[in-house]
Amino acid sequence: MPTSHLVPSLLSILAVQGLDEGDARPALPGAHTLAEAEGEPLITFILGGVAARLGRHAALSQGLAGPEELINFDAVLRRGPAETAIWLTPGRFLTVSAQRLVDRIDGATLIDAALADLRRRNAALEAELRRHAGLKVEQRLAALILNVHDLGGGDVLALRQSDLADLMQVRRASISGACAALDEIGAIRLRRGALEIVDPEILRRIGDPQPVTPP
Repeated sequence: MPTSHLVPSLLSILAVQGLDEGDARPALPGAHTLAEAEGEPLITFILGGVAARLGRHAALSQGLAGPEELINFDAVLRRGPAETAIWLTPGRFLTVSAQRLVDRIDGATLIDAALADLRRRNAALEAELRRHAGLKVEQRLAALILNVHDLGGGDVLALRQSDLADLMQVRRASISGACAALDEIGAIRLRRGALEIVDPEILRRIGDPQPVTPP
């Protein structure tokens, strides 16, 4: 998943206004980002951890966001629905009003940055959807857990199986079966309200079953 360089750039600008990483707040797994405060759109700067962008019906349909990515950055354009996300791992974040960015940064530059970020996210999401098309629930779950791991989310995905079922838009029983299968082969270890990654390479083989051409 490609990363964005927007967060460091925007933070360097906002640091002049007194906002920096020292103001970051902790996020707990299962918590949601805020799309607005007091009627003003908010943008979330992810500094650590991994969140899942939420689409309609709170489904995991808009991809993952890791360090140096933004949630609800489209708000600077004042168009489209508000975007929220659910934290999949412990994290650190900053929030800033969209209006503050509009006031501090040249309009044309900000619009170009927002459009570039949107194109990047859409391309990453389309690639993920193509890669996961036709995969079984067990394979999709392995790919999701592995993506969180590869984004620096650590070895524990601290969500209940019911949360994963909601995020992936599948039945709770399907997630339970997939978790049990991954646990049985030593890819993960089931904890109370969490999954622990034991062997990322097993997850990689299951979640990305494309044949590898020998060199």
